Amino acid sequence: MADENESRRRVRHLQRELRPGLPIQVTAIEVTDPSELSPPCAAMVKTLRTYREAGLELVKGQYASVRELAPPHLRVPCHIYVVCCPDGVIVRYDAAGEEEPKVRGACPDRHESLTEMAPAFSEQVIHISDDPETYVPKQEGPGIIVNRRDEQGKEVEVTRFYPMIFVPERIPADFKLPPPPARPPCLASLHRELQLQMHGVSHPADTPLKAIPTASDYFIAHGLMSLAVGWQAVEIYPRLDEEYWQPQYAAAWAQLDLLNAIAQHNIIENALHRLDGRRAAREQAAKLLEEFESLLLGPEEPCHQFLKTHPNLLCATHDAVWSKLPFGEHVSDFVFREPCNDYLLVEIEAPYRELFRQNGHPRQELTHAIGQIDDWLCYIQDNKPKSGSWVIATMGRIGAFDGHEHNTFDAFTSPGG
Repeated sequence: MADENESRRRVRHLQRELRPGLPIQVTAIEVTDPSELSPPCAAMVKTLRTYREAGLELVKGQYASVRELAPPHLRVPCHIYVVCCPDGVIVRYDAAGEEEPKVRGACPDRHESLTEMAPAFSEQVIHISDDPETYVPKQEGPGIIVNRRDEQGKEVEVTRFYPMIFVPERIPADFKLPPPPARPPCLASLHRELQLQMHGVSHPADTPLKAIPTASDYFIAHGLMSLAVGWQAVEIYPRLDEEYWQPQYAAAWAQLDLLNAIAQHNIIENALHRLDGRRAAREQAAKLLEEFESLLLGPEEPCHQFLKTHPNLLCATHDAVWSKLPFGEHVSDFVFREPCNDYLLVEIEAPYRELFRQNGHPRQELTHAIGQIDDWLCYIQDNKPKSGSWVIATMGRIGAFDGHEHNTFDAFTSPGG
């Protein structure tokens, strides 16, 4: 395998070492008068170097806002290994880490075929076979194990499987090869990040499984996982002339691959959204709670202002809300009116204050909050004749926040509004 900076008279040849789950390890060996790369292989080395640089520029600049949607081999600087076999070409992208990224090409002297080379370079994920039904891999690649927890909390293996891709040895005879500058077609293209979906039925652990589950019992779990391999991406190409591999085409290919990844992400997101129409609302609520939780480490007033801006966190069913509403000499933190003409009174205390002592007795901060609500209720009771309506006070919990518990509140109803 020759470095991209080789000279014609004396070349650093690189001896590769493949280890499962790790990037390729290379060792430099000085060789005199080596065989040069074939013209197509040399053209691929130059073009893929430009492709890599163009992709990194796109995710740093024009597409920086969607960088995380880019394929992994375009998000990070990668070494690129180009292995030109007699019947095709293997391209492997490995994260360069702190090293200066290189593009290295090789035309194996032993003329190994794709069938021999692809499993080794892909860590047994990609296999070349025109008859996958009878093909038996020599060894297993990275596996995915699905576990569950039993009643005692112990993990029990449910199943395991080994993702594999079977690739034909050549392009179909009836395939019309697009002319340059179209991107050369791949026999296989795979990066390490996989979209996984699991379909199942949920039911309480202490009840028997229903014979016929209802629609609400079914669930879909969707997520992203990375294969435990040393590469970021692997591609298999047919042997094409150097006219298909020109550096001036590479920037357009990088942008096309990036846009394709974004489009695939949006298609999946839209499909999931159709299955779960409340996802956006849940994500918004989760974001609000995360922001509110960060305020619970500080004083009361920022929490009050946040709740004033987002009153749904306290009462999702209100049709009116008042902040700092006076009850004579006393002022409530919040008063909510609900559609059924019920009212909710809320008193908050500084989140960092503890409500109970170690012996379980209430601290002064809690008794103060209770006293506040008692004062409101007394004021309402004393001023009923002035309002021309009757009021019923109902006891609840106190609306104080201690960072761990969201205790509830005293409420009252007033048919007169």
